[in-house]
Amino acid sequence: MARPHKVVLREDDVADAAQAHAILARELDFPDYYGANLDALEDCLGDIATPTRIVLRRSQQEPKPWFDDLAHVVRDCAQRSCYLGCTIRN
Repeated sequence: MARPHKVVLREDDVADAAQAHAILARELDFPDYYGANLDALEDCLGDIATPTRIVLRRSQQEPKPWFDDLAHVVRDCAQRSCYLGCTIRN
């Protein structure tokens, strides 16, 4: 079995939600029309058809509320998908 594509997103390395969406879109090869919002993220994650793991690294500093929302969407999509995995680490 092939190794899954792995994307690591560190809360401390991302300035805002827009940057997080841009990183995920680039790393996961989302279509050009990706809307860079949580609904669009859920749609695109639901379309993943190759083994993929997203690792979300929580901040050791002050948590960002938008990161919680993003993590919730990724985790929920991973629970519904046989191709997508999610790990959330502190």
